[in-house]
Amino acid sequence: MADLAMPAARRGTPAEHLNERFTAVYAQFQPRITRLVQHEVRGGNHALAEDLTADAFFRAWLDLHKCRATTDAQMYGWLAALARRTVMAHYRTKKNTAETPTDTGHYSFANREMEPGAGYYTPAATGFRTASLAPRPGDSDPDMDEALRRARQTGGSR
Repeated sequence: MADLAMPAARRGTPAEHLNERFTAVYAQFQPRITRLVQHEVRGGNHALAEDLTADAFFRAWLDLHKCRATTDAQMYGWLAALARRTVMAHYRTKKNTAETPTDTGHYSFANREMEPGAGYYTPAATGFRTASLAPRPGDSDPDMDEALRRARQTGGSR
C-alpha cells in the first residue's frame, strides 16, 4: 500500500491538495471504517452504519488540515477514533432525546368522568381580596367619563 497520509507537494492551491489527499484517504480507508462502524452500531443496522460512516468522513474532511498522521497506520487510527466518537455522539444524542408515544385517540382518554375534587378552581384562603371586574358607581375616573361622553356625542371627531 502506498503511503497516502502525506502526499508529495504538487502545484496547485492548498484546497486542491486537501481535496486530493481526502480522495486518496477515502478510497483507501472507507471499507475498513465502514466495517468498524458496523461493529459499533447496535442491532446491525446497516443504513445507520453507512450514515455514521459518512458523518465520520465528513468530520475527517473538515479536520484533515489538522491531521498529523505520517503513515497509513496513524491515518487509520485517526479515522477510527473519529468514527468511534461519531457513533458515541449519535447514541448520546439519541439517549437524551427519547420520545414516548401517546395515543390520545385511545378510548381511555375520551369523555370519562373526572376524579372527585378535580376540574374546578378553588382559590387559596390567603386573606387578600381580589378586584371586581364590574366597576361600582363612583369608582371610575371623572375625567375619563367626561372624555368618553364627549366622544360619544360628537361621533369620535374633535
